[in-house]
Amino acid sequence: MPFRVRSFWLPAGVVAYVGFAAVEARPGSAVPWIAALVLPLLVAEVFRRTALPKQGQDRTDPVARSALRAGFWGAAVWLAARAGPAGRPAFDAAANLGAGAASIAGLVALARIASPGGLLGVPPATRSLDAATFSGLLWGIAVAVPATRALFAPHRVRLDPLAIDYATTTAGIGSLLVLVAATWRLRTLRRLEIGVGDRAAGALALAMTAFLVAVPAAALDVAPPDRVLPVAVITASLLCIWAATTFEPTSVSSLLRGILAVMILGAPVTLGAGLLARELPARAGAVVLVACCLCVAIGLIARAVARPLGPEQSRWLDAIDAASRGALQPEPDAAIRAALVALGGTSQTPGSRPELWRNDPKQVLSADIAGYLHVQKAEAPERIYELALGEPERTLRAETLRALEVRRPDVRPLLAWFDNRRAFSATLVLDEDGPLGFILMPRGNRAAPMTLEEARAVRMLADRISALLAVSSALARSRERELEAIARADQLDDERQRLEHIIARESARHEQTAERAARALRSTLYSPAARLASEQVTRLGRLNVPALLATPPGVDVFGWMALVHLSSARAGGQLILVDATSGAEHDPDRWQDPDRSPLRLADGGTLAIADLTALPVAIQDYISRSLSRFTGAARSSVLPPGLIASIGAPPAALVEQGRLSANLLRWFGESPVAIPALRERPEDLRALMLDGLARAGLSIRGEPMGVDPGAMRLLMEHAWPGNDAELAAVLLRAVQIAPGQAVSAADLEAIGFRSEPSNAGEATATPLPTSMRRRAAGRGRRH
Repeated sequence: MPFRVRSFWLPAGVVAYVGFAAVEARPGSAVPWIAALVLPLLVAEVFRRTALPKQGQDRTDPVARSALRAGFWGAAVWLAARAGPAGRPAFDAAANLGAGAASIAGLVALARIASPGGLLGVPPATRSLDAATFSGLLWGIAVAVPATRALFAPHRVRLDPLAIDYATTTAGIGSLLVLVAATWRLRTLRRLEIGVGDRAAGALALAMTAFLVAVPAAALDVAPPDRVLPVAVITASLLCIWAATTFEPTSVSSLLRGILAVMILGAPVTLGAGLLARELPARAGAVVLVACCLCVAIGLIARAVARPLGPEQSRWLDAIDAASRGALQPEPDAAIRAALVALGGTSQTPGSRPELWRNDPKQVLSADIAGYLHVQKAEAPERIYELALGEPERTLRAETLRALEVRRPDVRPLLAWFDNRRAFSATLVLDEDGPLGFILMPRGNRAAPMTLEEARAVRMLADRISALLAVSSALARSRERELEAIARADQLDDERQRLEHIIARESARHEQTAERAARALRSTLYSPAARLASEQVTRLGRLNVPALLATPPGVDVFGWMALVHLSSARAGGQLILVDATSGAEHDPDRWQDPDRSPLRLADGGTLAIADLTALPVAIQDYISRSLSRFTGAARSSVLPPGLIASIGAPPAALVEQGRLSANLLRWFGESPVAIPALRERPEDLRALMLDGLARAGLSIRGEPMGVDPGAMRLLMEHAWPGNDAELAAVLLRAVQIAPGQAVSAADLEAIGFRSEPSNAGEATATPLPTSMRRRAAGRGRRH
């Protein structure tokens, strides 16, 4: 309640005092009584309506709020004073005091318009009270002149009564000019601030309208200047206070257009009617009647006249409204397309189209003149989202950045981006998770700054399409992921084919290496013992289990190991051959090295260890533990390394002697496969000798070598205790000294070869199956 505020009682008391003084000066008149009783109540109502709001945001500066009360108080004092008789200096002083208070209050309110926030600050010049001080000086003189005549006796004051009128007129004209200048400065310096520019433009238009109406009316003597000019000052000041303090700045623009339309058409009619009524008093009634009809007609066409006075001829507002209606379509992409097509009406410049930028995925959407939606990959500067969030209506404008480019070097790249896109403003599209993108409005041929009405319309459009953009962005992300998945699948398929080619090529190389080791052995497998051993090692290979071979000294163990490898599922892998008798293989660090370990190199292939018992038991145990780690499920199609080993004695005896690890032996399972010695393969000797002579001849002489029957008989009768190694050495030495193309018995004698037949009991070390023994006996009887 205003009655509880101390600042209310003094203004209300002054108004009541002046009102009752007018009652006393004009007894019997009802006007002073109305002023004395109604005006204090109006002051109370003004104080009540301008009290601080209990809830909500207060965007009015406290000083401007006080100026609003002071302006209405000044108007009330002037009305109360003019309710008294004319020609009284005291009432003239009170009236001028009220007019001066209203004028000063209007200028103070204009200087204290609150900033809407954002990048633009309030220029210090617009907050200066120099205009209010100068206006106060003028009205101080206008108050002092009649007050002097009222306070002092007439014979002591040498002032002509007309001086009061001159002082009032001068103060009125001067204060109107000061008000026009102050609003012009405010409009020039703060026109880029959204909302403030609307207030400043409205105040400037109202001040100029008051000046252009009051001064000609006073000059044409339509009414006394000392009455017309104070009324114009008070009216203009109150309207400027309203423009500076109203909660909704857009109402200033809309009301201003209506006022300007009425003033443009109504002021000439009113002035003309007044002049005609004064010149033709006999026909004053007819003049007034015609003037009233014209005013009614003006009221009917005021809306049509006010429409072109809108910002940019209201093209932006019409286009944004059409875009809001287009965004109501249920299908997201269709709604966005319709909104962009409608927004195209904001610019008539070819190639300058509105755009909708997405944050995720990074895309920009635009509609061409034909109405087709275009989507391109593009990424906006991150500073747009940061700066636009702090701007009024979430709208970042190029004109704001251009005003700050000298003081803020960090905004220059962003301004260059706006200029490259020929953009006017960017309004953020938000949801509860943050920015979804922004609406980029084209600059076109626009030169006027954005009004609050336009900024708010674009922001409401952004709010309306936020849900559409969220759904459209989700669909776009899904489509983008689908395309990426397809591209990735194609890339992986190409990579798969490339790797398959590499694997096939490497597998062929690995198989060729193993085939080379097994080729000589396969071409000489004719004896039952050799064929039985070949079947056994092939079966172990197909079972993909570790294979243990029992090999006599000098046997080509790597050929038999190659047979196991080639028959297994690891045939395409590498066959890693390890000679355990080499000292380099006894280094534990080499076996544990993640890159050089034979176990690591044999991954996907087979590790073949000749003379396993030559390895230290510790390394054998490490191999056993490694095999344990390989028993789990394979993470890929690459098989864990297989294992083939050879020993020269029964496994149990080797374990007892501490030469074979019991842990490793358990991996081999069954008894070792016995590899036959040469003396157990009499059917294979001829093929072995011929193959060895051919190889040695090609190596030494460049042509295959043969053997005569005598030499062949000696070689066939020999026991070959050194097996393959001894046979290869004898043949190599014989080829070296043989004078002809065939090795003879004399050549064998020359190298010291002596045939040592084997004992009958030693003919077969590996027992043959009954069927194979019968076939062998039958062949012996036939021979």
